Amino acid sequence: MTNDSTGTKLAESDDFPALGRPDAGLVLIAEWYTEDAERQRLVMDTVVDAWAGAELPEAFLSRHCLMGSDGRTILNYAQWTDSAAHYAFTADPANQRAIAASVQAVTTVGPPGRYTHDRVVRLREAPIRTLSATRSDDGVAQYFHRGEDGKRVHVLTAHDDEGGGTALRFRPYRGVVREIREAVRLRG
Repeated sequence: MTNDSTGTKLAESDDFPALGRPDAGLVLIAEWYTEDAERQRLVMDTVVDAWAGAELPEAFLSRHCLMGSDGRTILNYAQWTDSAAHYAFTADPANQRAIAASVQAVTTVGPPGRYTHDRVVRLREAPIRTLSATRSDDGVAQYFHRGEDGKRVHVLTAHDDEGGGTALRFRPYRGVVREIREAVRLRG
């Protein structure tokens, strides 16, 4: 799928977002709540479809919806090259009509938290199967995101299991991703 003026391709993904992506200067994180699993899927599909069909600038890197194990919660995770590019995109009325209207038709949510990736702490080597939105001693790794305002920290903990059902865990649902450019790979 090509959906910007530069011809750079975006791909749909059902994997986890690349947490700590080296070209991401802005990370947007929000937890959304729905009534039930049917509504949860409707909201996630609508959001991903809206972003996949929009004219997105080169500064857009990815947007993922992760499905909460409670059948109601969504973890929305988006990455941009920088904050100014995101503000410019959201200020354009055409972009507001293309994306905001379709999302607002299925859910009412406030603005996401604005973060930069701060660091990752690897607790042990294992594949990631779920994420939680809090620190946890039973994790594989913890990804720290520092708020743009310098007052908040958001921690996503990666786990190698689905959990025992007592704590909310997120697993991938759908996303739209721009490939990491080779020059960035060489730097990272």
